[in-house]
Amino acid sequence: MRAAMRCCIGLQAALARRRYGFMPAPPYTPDVVETGRASLRAGVGLHHLRYVLAAAEMRGFRRAARALGVQQSALSRRIQELEARLGAQIFERTPQGVRLTDAGDRFVCTAREAVIDLDLAVETAVDVGREQAETLRLGVLGGFGGGPLHEILRSLMTRAPGLRLDLIEGDAASLSANLLSGRLDLALLVRPPARLSVFPAWREHVFAAVPINDPLADRRTVTWADFSDRRLLTPAAIAAEIGALCRRRASDAPAPVSAGAGAAARLVALGQGCALINEGSVVPVTGVVYRPIARTFLDLKAVVGRRPEKPALRPLLSLLTQAA
Repeated sequence: MRAAMRCCIGLQAALARRRYGFMPAPPYTPDVVETGRASLRAGVGLHHLRYVLAAAEMRGFRRAARALGVQQSALSRRIQELEARLGAQIFERTPQGVRLTDAGDRFVCTAREAVIDLDLAVETAVDVGREQAETLRLGVLGGFGGGPLHEILRSLMTRAPGLRLDLIEGDAASLSANLLSGRLDLALLVRPPARLSVFPAWREHVFAAVPINDPLADRRTVTWADFSDRRLLTPAAIAAEIGALCRRRASDAPAPVSAGAGAAARLVALGQGCALINEGSVVPVTGVVYRPIARTFLDLKAVVGRRPEKPALRPLLSLLTQAA
């Protein structure tokens, strides 16, 4: 029966490799399912193994008990219990101490490897957990990676020098999805998703990028009324936020066209319209000038994801709130 099951599993893997072009993760085989059954049936636990290994190394129950910090009677009783369950004597007792029998020598050799492997598995899991706990995954709405954020993160690293940062830029939809799925610890958004904790961050002025020979370039500020008959561009990462502003502040203005941040500025330089961008995205481009739009801001909010809270999150929220 077991051979037939292995054959069936092998055939399924071969078909999957042919269909998908890769080898899928191996399913649980009968051998994997059976692993540990013998020790469970015999009632052998990790404490039995540690007591036997200590007694074998110390060549005596008293010395082993002292090294493990347990009563000698408890250690001796556990080893006798193990021998009874195995139906084999592990130690030969002598006035000078104990020594391994042939069965005990074989048992100790295998048990030592098992305990070492278990310790390695535990240490690996702890190391991975510690690394994850010390890594803060921060999502930032595209175009907001500059401005106050750089100094905020520098201050955070001073407070938590061992912290590792992962900085992910994206649009509101992708960042919100990653927050809700737990792949991000915190994200900076203008319109946060529902059912998550939200804290104030900072606000940025919205600017219009206009051609240098445009009449608007001679003004210190511009208004939404100036865009009623103009083609509007905006970086794709903040297109949803700028679109919402347009609908609210200039219903007669055309809907902005999404473009890459660099592409939008180059199109403006070629006289192909005006670009609406956040303050942090203002960069010098030949043939383009930037003018603030009167009384128009994007308010960033710090949104905490569904991952377990990490120690560095509180100081980061404090720094972001101070910048608000």
